[in-house]
Parts: sequence; structure tokens; C-alpha cells
Amino acid sequence: MTIGIVLLCRYDSKRLPGKILRDIRGRSLISYIVERIRQAAPERPLVVATSTAGSDDPIAGYCRRAGLKCFRGSLDDVAGRFLECIVENEWDFGVRINGDNLFLDPQTLHAMLAIADTDQFDFVTNVPGRTFPYGMSVEIVRASFYRTSMKTTTEPSHREHVTSWLYENPSLGRRYVYQNTSCPEAAGLQLAIDTPEDLERACQILDRAGPAAGTLNLRQIYELATRKPQPNPWKGAAGPLLIAEIGGNHEGDFTVAQAMCRQAIDSGADCVKFQLYRGDTLVSSVESPDRHKHFQKFELTREQHIHLAGMCRLAGVVYVASVWDLDLLDWVDPYMDFYKIGSGDLTAWPLLREFARRGKPILLSTGLATMDEVMQTVACIQEVDARYMQPEMLCVMQCTSMYPIPDRDANLRVMDSFRVQTGLAVGYSDHTEGTAALRAAAAMGAQVLEFHFTDSREGKTFRDHKVSLVAEEVRQLKDEIRQISALRGNDVKLPQVSELENSHEISFRRGAYLRQFVKAGEIIGRRDVILLRPALGTDARETDLLLGSRALHDLDPLRAIREGEDYVCLGAYDSDAERV
Repeated sequence: MTIGIVLLCRYDSKRLPGKILRDIRGRSLISYIVERIRQAAPERPLVVATSTAGSDDPIAGYCRRAGLKCFRGSLDDVAGRFLECIVENEWDFGVRINGDNLFLDPQTLHAMLAIADTDQFDFVTNVPGRTFPYGMSVEIVRASFYRTSMKTTTEPSHREHVTSWLYENPSLGRRYVYQNTSCPEAAGLQLAIDTPEDLERACQILDRAGPAAGTLNLRQIYELATRKPQPNPWKGAAGPLLIAEIGGNHEGDFTVAQAMCRQAIDSGADCVKFQLYRGDTLVSSVESPDRHKHFQKFELTREQHIHLAGMCRLAGVVYVASVWDLDLLDWVDPYMDFYKIGSGDLTAWPLLREFARRGKPILLSTGLATMDEVMQTVACIQEVDARYMQPEMLCVMQCTSMYPIPDRDANLRVMDSFRVQTGLAVGYSDHTEGTAALRAAAAMGAQVLEFHFTDSREGKTFRDHKVSLVAEEVRQLKDEIRQISALRGNDVKLPQVSELENSHEISFRRGAYLRQFVKAGEIIGRRDVILLRPALGTDARETDLLLGSRALHDLDPLRAIREGEDYVCLGAYDSDAERV
């Protein structure tokens, strides 16, 4: 028993012409649908079924270049085209997928194919009752059943809509209606690509998904589609958010803290960060008396922190503090746009739950942690508020909790793992000496870069000064990060403006030309053709169409030639045949 998949599409859509080949993030709409079909059914035969109308030639051309099998039938009798495609390929069942189903759910298709494989049903569908979004329809019909059923209707609307006759006659055949139980709240959501507004909505969903767009499941698509737009707190003037961490470098001296704060503001950092704690509520005076005294010495008062926050906000710079005492959080909270959780508090879940209940974006440092511990803490935060599943709400920071660390311990590639495992924003909190790690992290796509900041490293004994940058180094780093951000660009592969402005997509590419004179009526053979720049007339990718075609008039060598104007394609080409 063979089940084949038919992707039904046409180019001349009334509300959105050419939608099947519309560009979305550097890819055509059809390529997304094919990708999702092959995720679910990589071994099943797939055919694109379009019409014989000249308006659908671009679809046939795309299929040739993409290595997709293409069937061409009636433009208006879509039911007939669907059935003829199944019969020509000698399939027992045909799967109907529409060309507007950009967000086809692979898991749904896979499950419905498994049901059809039992050979117990004539019609397997997820349409009646509409428990799925529009644009996720999958229907599988037995070829013999469909042929018999459709003989009884010639109504144009039923011939156009393929299976509407079966909806109106529910007693026909053995049926299985597949229900959406994985995300029932998505029922009826408009995800089909039918209008310019639908296309714009789809682009927004794919932009939010980024490189993971091809692997989205139904729930992820629903969440991205219904997510309310939210500003990105991790965006800085040079690209990533640059956080100058003064921390405890003031060593408890408020005058020094003010001076460092002014210098950090003047350095161009996007955010100035402090640490807010009391020795008595952070370290046991019994188990660790020396550290207890250390933190007491570095304390600043409530009024002093509020003054520092005011300095930042007056200068248009973000103020934030790692708050290690919930009693202090109550009065400093109005001055902070987001929270920073230090590595030492990654496992302090009662504290983290309180931060999450307040609903502001969170930066989570991960020094000392295993991946399991990071994922557990992320889940802990997300259980409190599902908004922390959004990258605008939670950023996971690679960090190594030592001062300083050797280069090998920066382990920047962990950011890639965080990005894949969590789907969240990622960043890097630096404890190396110099700026090489920060620049590398920026090149790898860190959205937040945190570094320690001081007024001078000379003559300082407190450990953090050694890994800190001074104002001039931050200014230089910002310039370098700005260039790195420009070089990184985005994740969409498209011809760039400089290429298009100079027409290099034509001048650098090759077209198919004739190397010698060909008389009207003669058949063009392989020895007649040469591939040359520029790509005018017949694209080099269409050479197979040119071979075996008939010249419509006398054709001079080395001039651009076009199908329909200069030659007509006759079908398959025999490379061994001589030119007639």
C-alpha cells in the first residue's frame, strides 16, 4: 500500500498573487511547506500539483530547480487534478496539503499517516469541527473511494475545494476525524496564507522564531502567533546590551561609587550595575565569619543606592543591581527595569520565585552550574510565570565564577547550547582579563555582555579590579562591538544591497547562450549551447529546457535567447540525438 503526498498550489491567487513563491526570510513559502512535510514523512513520495496554465509556469520552474516532482492538470477542477495526480503515480492513498499551509504541523501529519497506514479508513481528516488552526489542514483519502465519490458531483465549488462534497455527505466511506488535543486553544486560529495581512502575520511569527522556524510545533506556533509585542530589553546602542558591573569595586566608599558611576556612564555603557546586600542576610557569621565581615564592609545604604540609580536614570542609562536580600528589593524595585540573578543564587529557588512573581525581565547567570541545574532553574522561573518562556523576558548568561579565569574556562560555546536547549536569549558575563572574550561572545550572538568596571586597576588588591575594564577600554570595546554587530548582520540569507545596486546577480551569474548559428526550425543540441556571463535571457539553471527545443527563427550566437520568443521547448531531450 502506497500513500503519496500532493501539495496543491497555483501562482495566480486572487487575494495574494504569487503567494506560493513569495519570499519569507530569504526562502519561498513552498520551501517551508516542503521542509515541514519532509520532517513528518521523509520517505513518502511528494508531488507538487499545479495547473497547465501559463500562469503556473513559475511553479513548474521552481520545482525543476528544487528537485521536486511536478504534476500539471486542470486549473479550475482542483479535485480532478488531485485525483489525476494520485492515479498517475499509482498511489493507493493521496494526502491533500494546500499551498497556503505554511505552518503545517509535522507531528499531526505523521500521526494521521500512521492512522491511514492501518488501511481501516477511506478518509482521514482533521478539518470537521475545526479543532486545528486554519492553515494546518491535512486530509488523506483512498484513491478508489475518492474516484467513486466525486463521480456524483459536477458542482464547480466542490470541484474547486476538493473535499467539500465529502463534508456534505458524512455517511460516505469509513472516516477518522483527527482531533487537536495538544493545543486545543489554537482551534480556529487564522494561520493560512490567503491575504497580505496573513503573510505579514506569518513573517512576524517566523521572525520571532528565528533559525528554529522550521522545527516549530503546534503549541510553539500558537504561542508565537498570540504573543503580544514586547520591547527587547537586551538591545544596546551597539547591538548587545553592555552592562558595566561596578559591583563591589567601590569597596564600601560612596564617594568612589559615585565617581565610578559617572565614569561608567561616560564610557558609553548601556547599563550600570551594582550589588545590593547586607552581610547579615547573605553570609553566616558563624560558618564564614571573614566573608561575613567582608560583605558588611562593602555595604552601601538605601539612600546611597537610590542616589546612584538617580544618576543613571538622569543620564539616560539603565540602572540595575543584583539584589541578594528580598527586603531590599521592595524599595529598589521601582528603579530597575529588569532583574539580575547572580550565579550564586541560581539554586536559591525561593528567592527566584519571588523575583519571577514580580514579572520583570530576568538576567540569569549560570556560573558553577551543570546544564541540568540551569534547565531546572529556568523551569522553576517559568512555572511561576509562563511569560519567562519568551526571550524578551529571560536571558541565560554563560558565566564562570572565578576571578580571573583562564581563556579555556570562558567556554563561550555553551551559549549555543543554551540557545538550542531553552529557546531564550543568551548572554555572557565576563571574568577574563582584557576584552577578547567579550568580542568573541558578541561575534557568537550574545545579546547581553556584562563586564566588571573600575576607575583604575593600579594599586588595587580587591580581586574584581583585576578583571575590570576602565572607561577608555569600554569606549573602544563599544566601537568594536558596533562593528561586530554590523558584520554579523541577521540570519536571513538574501542578496545584499551592494550586490543588487551593482546588478551583480546578473553580471556574475551565467546564462545559456548559443555558441553557433542555429536556423529557424532546427533542434538545439548540447553542442550548440555554452554558459556565459551575464545571466540574460535563459538562466543557466534552465539549460535542460533549452536542450531539445526548436528555434522559432534564425538565432545568432552569443545573444540572449528566451523561451517563447526565440525557441519553444519540446519536452525530454536525447543527448545522443543529432540536431535536426
